[in-house]
Amino acid sequence: MRDAAEKVTTPPAKEKYTDFWGNVKKNAIQPGQLVNRKTCPWYIDDLKEQMAMYLGFLAFVEGKKDEALAWYAKILECDPTTRRLDTAGEWNDYSRLKWGAEHGYLYAFPQELALFKDPRHRLGVLLCDFYYVTERWDKARILARNLLDGKYGPVSPASREYVQYIYAAGVFRTQGREKAVPEYLKVIGPAPRGNFRSFTQQRAAYAAANLGRGSSDEKTRQRASELLVQLVRSPQQTSETYKARIVLAQDLIREKHVAEGLQLLRTFPKDAGDYKALADYYLAEYAKENQDQGQDQGKD
Repeated sequence: MRDAAEKVTTPPAKEKYTDFWGNVKKNAIQPGQLVNRKTCPWYIDDLKEQMAMYLGFLAFVEGKKDEALAWYAKILECDPTTRRLDTAGEWNDYSRLKWGAEHGYLYAFPQELALFKDPRHRLGVLLCDFYYVTERWDKARILARNLLDGKYGPVSPASREYVQYIYAAGVFRTQGREKAVPEYLKVIGPAPRGNFRSFTQQRAAYAAANLGRGSSDEKTRQRASELLVQLVRSPQQTSETYKARIVLAQDLIREKHVAEGLQLLRTFPKDAGDYKALADYYLAEYAKENQDQGQDQGKD
């Protein structure tokens, strides 16, 4: 009886594991497992890690950058898995929170955060972002849903766009692309024929287009193509319109519209930063591939 009880109540030996694809995930706690400082070797360190995360987040919300960074640094002291990922230069909870503290935002861009005038809603959205970047996607989704439902007071139409966007992102992470695409489209509303009204609409359009390209539904794939073209034709030059150019150019080349795809890759302005560098990289790779093919044909 005692052996059987121990088998049921013994918690995982490690807090986290790495799956086949290299993703780091938390071991699920099963019903009946006793997780405390006596039964679980990682229990206290996990509590310290969570404390450092939340105290760092509160300092971040108050604009206390150095204090937030100091708390976040303690995550590395408590979690060997995060420490290993950080040493290897791989993104992790600590590096995303650190980046947020250094840049002043997490997932909502500054221009999106500026729309939240009610301190309750601003805190709620920042907490959604905190959950999202630390991969607690279900918590982000549920909190965003509560904001949309007005549980903390009505959200203004302008700021509601981002709440819907983070909700859609949570749906994608927890329920998949087929359910997420319609949620992203709610940010845009009826298909606009002119420019997108806001940066958040551009983000949602790109997300819906990129995910919709791989949908099993033909109408969704068609809508995705329309959104990509609309983003590419937009005079607004942002990260989202640049990403759309890259994706559409690759699609065109793959569909044998090579000249059109290459021309699109050449349209990036010099100040497009990493996006121009990526476009130039693809152009060079395509040229090299064609050169190699030509040499092979010459040998034949």
